[in-house]
Amino acid sequence: MEKGFTLVEVIILFVIFITVALLVIPLSVDDAVITKNTAKWQHVQSGFSSIPISLMNSKNYQSSQKAELEDFIVALIKIHPLRNVVNYKIKYMNGDNPDKQYVFDEIYNTDNGAAVAFKWFDETDVRGEDKICGILMYDVNGKRGPNVWGKDVFGMNIFNNKVEPFGKNEDPSVIETDCSRQGTGVYCSAYYLSGGH
Repeated sequence: MEKGFTLVEVIILFVIFITVALLVIPLSVDDAVITKNTAKWQHVQSGFSSIPISLMNSKNYQSSQKAELEDFIVALIKIHPLRNVVNYKIKYMNGDNPDKQYVFDEIYNTDNGAAVAFKWFDETDVRGEDKICGILMYDVNGKRGPNVWGKDVFGMNIFNNKVEPFGKNEDPSVIETDCSRQGTGVYCSAYYLSGGH
């Protein structure tokens, strides 16, 4: 006589399948979102490289002086026209709230549904030999989630003569550690551009 599965056995198998699916699906969905947003970041960041050229072509440009905020805004608007200001919270990849350095007073919507924010440093705040004039934050999908550094939020240092992703000059092991679930995700800006996954 052939034996079939009992109702209890079918229920147990069903519970096991559902449990495995609930564990695997969120990870693959999260990876797909990061992959899509990373591709957007890789595509769009190359446009930011034209900002130093615009700054150097401005009437106020002098190689010995710090770039002016007004010139930077004009150069930025050529790439990403700014719209209305939006307010929303951005988190680090590890779930913490960002340090003051990575909190922006005004975040602007752009024509392509992204969001841009920037900080400009006064002369006393300018850091390093290369003189960082300011920093820029770019959220590839705007106010829509996840709004997390390294997942859909990326950033760049603004110099007089170049714009570089956060972490570009850091040790590769530091960048990789920061671009993990235990890190802030800020250095993912450079990590994904250098071929990291």
